[in-house]
Amino acid sequence: MANKNSSGPLDEFTRRPSLRIVVWCPDLAAARRFYEDTLGCRLASSEADAVSFEFFGGRLRVQQGAGPAAQGMVSGVAEFGLDTGWEDWHRAVDHLNYIGVQYAAPPSITGRGTPQEAAHFSIEDPGGNRLGFSASREPAKSEKQGV
Repeated sequence: MANKNSSGPLDEFTRRPSLRIVVWCPDLAAARRFYEDTLGCRLASSEADAVSFEFFGGRLRVQQGAGPAAQGMVSGVAEFGLDTGWEDWHRAVDHLNYIGVQYAAPPSITGRGTPQEAAHFSIEDPGGNRLGFSASREPAKSEKQGV
């Protein structure tokens, strides 16, 4: 499928694709409040059994239901989220602390004072889907290292 002369994975597309994620939640009203009010995502569409959001440059569809794990299927997504700028990550933590969000993994910083200094936290939506937020103090170095 990949062209032998291509310089990257997007060369064969006529327009740049965007990320699309589908997750499940039994309570669509709670999911809508979480993604709109807590994370500030814009509602893209709403149906009887699903809602879709503009999710930081991609599209997130929340389908009503228990999800693959509850149905005995293996889910391939352990966590999804954002790699942000260092200051943006700290502003997100301040905002989430202010509104009283419960963390699945509390904010932490590793490698303090080194070029690999990195920050991470995760939260869960009402369906139990884990969203992770990470930042590197020096993103150019971590991107070159494949982090």
